[in-house]
Amino acid sequence: MILTKFQKLIGTKYPIIQAGMGPYSTTDLCIAVAKEGGLGLISTIGMGAGLSPATPEAAERVFGKGRPQDILKRTIQYVFDNLKDYPDAKFGVNIPVATDFSYVAKRLVKGTLEILKEKPEIHDKFAVIVTSAGDPLPWSIDAVSKGAKKAKIPIKEELPKIVWCHVCPNVRAAKRCEKAGVDIVIASGREGGAHCAWRDVSSMVLLPEVVNNVNIPVVGAGGFSDGASLAAALALGAIGIQMGTRFIATKEADFQQMWKEAIVKRAETDTLVARGLFGPMRFLRNTMSMKVVDATIDGASNLYRGIPCPSNQTIMDIEMEGLRKLYNESEEESIILGGVVTGRIHSIPTVKELLESIIAEAEEIISKLPSYIRKEKLIEI
Repeated sequence: MILTKFQKLIGTKYPIIQAGMGPYSTTDLCIAVAKEGGLGLISTIGMGAGLSPATPEAAERVFGKGRPQDILKRTIQYVFDNLKDYPDAKFGVNIPVATDFSYVAKRLVKGTLEILKEKPEIHDKFAVIVTSAGDPLPWSIDAVSKGAKKAKIPIKEELPKIVWCHVCPNVRAAKRCEKAGVDIVIASGREGGAHCAWRDVSSMVLLPEVVNNVNIPVVGAGGFSDGASLAAALALGAIGIQMGTRFIATKEADFQQMWKEAIVKRAETDTLVARGLFGPMRFLRNTMSMKVVDATIDGASNLYRGIPCPSNQTIMDIEMEGLRKLYNESEEESIILGGVVTGRIHSIPTVKELLESIIAEAEEIISKLPSYIRKEKLIEI
């Protein structure tokens, strides 16, 4: 069995995180992953009314009525109730903290704190808060204690026993994670699906460089899907991996069958990056995502120099329409998120089958590595 610092810190059977992926809450997927030994995450981006799925009315159909923090509290309770009979099951939430989402993010963090204080027994299963798509420092103890201008809720001060992870796209951001008191850095290469970075740094370059520049554990994300990539991440110094796109293409995932099948059909060249709801996002290539690309580069001459492109009403309208089309399972007219790793996904297994196959393959690869080293006796002359 592969055993890393990941299992010691979080308490799962496997060193694998299921990423938080919108526009849904990934509730069923989170439960399935936690039951089978991975770390399941509840996605919260869709809980911000009006952001996704496409309209406040659609969001209400998916998540129910209430403020974002109330929706999240109900979801956490629901996941906990479904994991009571699984002693080793662990789960958490993913909360984007991008500037464009900070109003909702503060309320989501507040809701998480409230339910964990109101019902401390949930702590038995709830192990992790993952923040992403923004700067972790305003959410740290130091930023609040120093009276930062835009101080948010200090996560580790409020929940000292929680494992705080933050997703970052470069070494500079990883160093800010360390400064903020983050427990685990999730280094996400640009090939990952959904939210990514404007600057093009792959996981193969990013992961070992982050490991070499911070003194806290690192998890690899972006392009991971199987035992070979888990073994590679461990070889590069990570303590585990986070997978998003690979988990969408599972039987239990809270995504349309059309979405799952689209991932299986696409090649590694069939994704593209454009301006998302906040920051850049990676989509599967289709008619609708090409429209987002056209709207993104229109007038954005500095875009491919790594300079951020602001959103505009045209981009927002296209993306909202694409999210609405998901309900019709219209493959060409929907906004379908996914990473480059779609080219390495060829099946839709159960979560149990996927996790067991990843670990078995990684263990086999690692066990064979010593045979690649020649051990010849040196002759002294």
